[in-house]
Amino acid sequence: MRIFANTGAQPDFLDFNGEDDDRIAFRILREGEEIYIYVYDCITQGDMKVYLVTETDISSVVDTQKSMINYFQKIYISILCISFPVIFLLTKVLTGSVKKVGKAAGRIAKGNYSERISAEGKDEISELASDFNRMAQRVEEKIAELSDMARQKEDFAANFAHELKTPLTSVIGYADMLYRRDLTKEEVKSAAEYILSEGMRLESLSLKLMDLFVLDKQEFLLERMSVKEMFDDLEQGIEPVCRKHEVTLHMDIEDNTIEVDYDLFKTMILNLVDNAVKADSRDIWISGKQGRDTYRISIRDNGKGIPPNELGRITEAFYMVDKSRSRKQHGAGLGMTLVSKIVKIHRAKMKVESDGKMGTVISITFHLHGGGMDEENI
Repeated sequence: MRIFANTGAQPDFLDFNGEDDDRIAFRILREGEEIYIYVYDCITQGDMKVYLVTETDISSVVDTQKSMINYFQKIYISILCISFPVIFLLTKVLTGSVKKVGKAAGRIAKGNYSERISAEGKDEISELASDFNRMAQRVEEKIAELSDMARQKEDFAANFAHELKTPLTSVIGYADMLYRRDLTKEEVKSAAEYILSEGMRLESLSLKLMDLFVLDKQEFLLERMSVKEMFDDLEQGIEPVCRKHEVTLHMDIEDNTIEVDYDLFKTMILNLVDNAVKADSRDIWISGKQGRDTYRISIRDNGKGIPPNELGRITEAFYMVDKSRSRKQHGAGLGMTLVSKIVKIHRAKMKVESDGKMGTVISITFHLHGGGMDEENI
């Protein structure tokens, strides 16, 4: 029995039989273009059950929902249309820099070691480009270093073969002449003198090569020694050489202690003095001066000097400024190479100065104990 209703006829689908108490149910009904929602509940009071039913027109709500769905669909499609080109452009920009790095790496792999990438900005890609450029710089420097080492080895082998071939050819020729021909006493003496001279040059070459190989293979223990005491001892070996070639020796040594291997130090000084003597010097000045944290030994002569454009090559093996004069004096072009290696073993610095006209100054700067290198005195 209907007690009260503000709706039309009760919908057919509302079946109250079997509904449990305190359970709210609802149904949505479409009639034409209108949509209704029915909410109903059962209340039990004693033996009597009362059903409450409400009817609400939700057509406007559904229409609003449809409008919102259409609206958001349009927004979604618009966002997709805008975002795809933007994402594509951003992706191209981001991957473009990475592709540049990849292409540059490919060109470096093909041998173009000077390849670099322009690094602008402060983002991750710019940092990657900067790191890549640093890596490329290191690779280029290393390749140049390896190429230079390979060139030096080739030059060393070629020069070594040449230095051996020339005197050996002469020795064999003169020996053959002595063996096959009847020569006068003067001719025999001349040939023997030439063989002796070339043999002495070969001996000098072999001894210098042996020293170089030993320096490369052996580790040396440096000991603290007095510079003045070392030069007092060295003077006994230097003076006869200078006297033989009519060279005046001038020494001015301030006393201090430096870390040296005495035998190597002696070899280094004797080689430098020998070079000065062979440069047709009339005077040689050897000085030792103490700096703030360094001790500098200088050897100066007034000989022929070294052309400025050749100063960078004097430590190369077999390099001789005046080849004809050096060969006559049994030179092998290994003296300055030996000196350079000895300087490195002593963790010192060597500087060579010459205008190519009047004399040469060679300075070797040692670290004093506990001190750093004084740049002013290098």
